[in-house]
Amino acid sequence: MPEHRILNTICRIKLLLLALFVSFPGCTEIVLETLPSTPILSFDELKQTVSRIRKLPFQHEVLLESRRIQDIKANLEKSALEEYGIEKFQQVAQVYARLGLLSETSDFPNTLAKFRLLQQGTHYNSQRKRIVVPKEPWSPGLSFLGPAQGQEDAKNDTGKQLLLTLALNNALQDQHFRWKEQLKRINTKDARLAFRALVNGDANLVGLAHLMGDGEEHPLKVLDKIKGLAILASRMEKGFLNFPELLRQKTLFNVIHGSQFVIWAYSFKGWEGVNRLYSDPPISTEQILHPEKYYEKREGITTIATWSLARQFENDGMKVFDETLGEFLIRVLLRRNLPEDEADQAAAGWAGDHLLAFQKGQKLVLGWITAWDSREDAVQFYRSYRQALESQYDLSLKPAPGGGDSLTTPLQSATPLLLQLKENLVFFLDGIPWPRSREIAEEVWKEMETGPEPQTIPFDLVQRLVSHSPPAKK
Repeated sequence: MPEHRILNTICRIKLLLLALFVSFPGCTEIVLETLPSTPILSFDELKQTVSRIRKLPFQHEVLLESRRIQDIKANLEKSALEEYGIEKFQQVAQVYARLGLLSETSDFPNTLAKFRLLQQGTHYNSQRKRIVVPKEPWSPGLSFLGPAQGQEDAKNDTGKQLLLTLALNNALQDQHFRWKEQLKRINTKDARLAFRALVNGDANLVGLAHLMGDGEEHPLKVLDKIKGLAILASRMEKGFLNFPELLRQKTLFNVIHGSQFVIWAYSFKGWEGVNRLYSDPPISTEQILHPEKYYEKREGITTIATWSLARQFENDGMKVFDETLGEFLIRVLLRRNLPEDEADQAAAGWAGDHLLAFQKGQKLVLGWITAWDSREDAVQFYRSYRQALESQYDLSLKPAPGGGDSLTTPLQSATPLLLQLKENLVFFLDGIPWPRSREIAEEVWKEMETGPEPQTIPFDLVQRLVSHSPPAKK
């Protein structure tokens, strides 16, 4: 690609990101527009439109099916239980509440089911190969598109058209990329969040291209109008106020950052670039939040093996959580008690993490190790997380006996905590009083194993290798 075209593309990406609340110097300010009302199409016309915009054919017929809202809710609850299991639901909620990601009183399974209903009242059922819509009058999850005064019916119809468009694109994704099967094979929660952001960003791009009426034109002309995402984001905050901050932030992550991530591929390679993301998906929410860490300089993840921590607690309790939180969830966690900018900056140097939770009776113990890109990044997280913990528990962490970068709560504290910093790693232990917590920490540091995951070739370099590889000899 000629240099002037590369610079032009990058500037347009920056303009787009500015519209999504990210500021860059050197590019013209964008004035946000309201989303337009679009002509209401029949279901068959909408299928043709979505297929044309996305440049993928439907491999088999997709039908429209209307069902009672209560039936839709029941199916969504069943799907959620199949994904997690009720016991896993409760364990995740308990760990998240202990960390501060959820309220202690949150009925997470029921809340999540209601939230999914609000978002997926209209959705694609891959088993039945049908788009399911409610029979009853329905205020869909994307009703924050409006209504505008005097245009209630038009805006409501626009919202429904967008929901159908997203569902139809999900059908295309399922038929061509089997994305739900891919999702099941992903090992960590962080990587699953990243993959869902890709899927949602793809669908959002199609939906907005349809709303803007530019699906047949040059991709950059479509991108120039996708600034409407910022309007969606601001209205989503109001539409979901009754739900936990964690769920609201996940939705914004999918809409804003998922779309932003997909836009990079779309800007350089059009829909073919987006298609290729499914065979080489992002491996972390870090890559979604910072697309340059996927497309330009691919950053791997530091793996962390905590054999001693698992071994010391296996005999005393049942392991209920073994996960990677990732940069996005760390952002959400820190934002609960710190200013947004400070929280995001403290999470930005993430390189990997491993969180274990064990339970014996009513006692829950958390052990969490985070790895950072540099010592400076680790120090920044260590200090910010200390502030967040002190605010969350209304206590003061003090230097541990013996000095070093170790902090603990007072000996008789009802909330025994240990926070340690070594090189570019931070260790957090919750639920074990001093000095036993020190003994456990010493064993953890002694036996801990860390190392980088293998890195893959960045997106743009892959395309050059594919484009310029010599023809095979006959």
